[in-house]
Amino acid sequence: MMLGHYSQGLPFPRAAFDNDLSNPMLPLGDAGEHIGVELGWPSDFIRQWVDSGLMLACPLAEPCRRMRRPFSWGLDEDNLGVKAINLPRPFTALGQQTLSLLRQAGAVSGITVPVHQPGGRTGFVTWVTEEPLRTSHSWADANASNLFLVAHAFLEHLDTMLRKLALDGADACPLTVRERECLTWVARGKTDSEIGIIIDRSPETARFHVRNAIAKLNASSRSHAVAKAVRRGWLGEVD
Repeated sequence: MMLGHYSQGLPFPRAAFDNDLSNPMLPLGDAGEHIGVELGWPSDFIRQWVDSGLMLACPLAEPCRRMRRPFSWGLDEDNLGVKAINLPRPFTALGQQTLSLLRQAGAVSGITVPVHQPGGRTGFVTWVTEEPLRTSHSWADANASNLFLVAHAFLEHLDTMLRKLALDGADACPLTVRERECLTWVARGKTDSEIGIIIDRSPETARFHVRNAIAKLNASSRSHAVAKAVRRGWLGEVD
């Protein structure tokens, strides 16, 4: 993977990314593991980070939405070393849990590049290290322009790849018509009772189809199933 190869030449050996903070999902690598494992993250960490939905709660997502240029941060610094205007406190309990999990995975500081994309999406590419914040801050100042270009080029390439996969896999959707219909209504914020009324079935039947969809997509929750299906172009309009 090109991001992994690029990162090997940096003093920040591990990278992380997402091309849409509001709809996070890590693609699978060639070995069937989440791509984060190929980027040097422990598999146990990746499973907790993705399957529990912690990636949605990480406080570092907020400065990504507020900033455009690369910024450095440190897990052991006050307010993570980020200006309060870009990272308001207090952090939620889940947010604190994400930071604890990052520490357990060996992260001490890092450099994050926000990537603002068409359609209002915000993604990011992050490089982490076991060095203190002053090291990351100094290196970020010297290399901000290069990191900015690499992060934007990488996520543009990823978007192209995901669109192609969605087109290639459009006919390979494992969901039935009814499961896709119910999951589309979930994406629109409908409850099982409301979906049951819409499809003229009981709430239990609607719940049955949604659970089937979750299982078939190997998702950890309703929102995770929606995210996976949307990325692959398997749902109707959800706006």
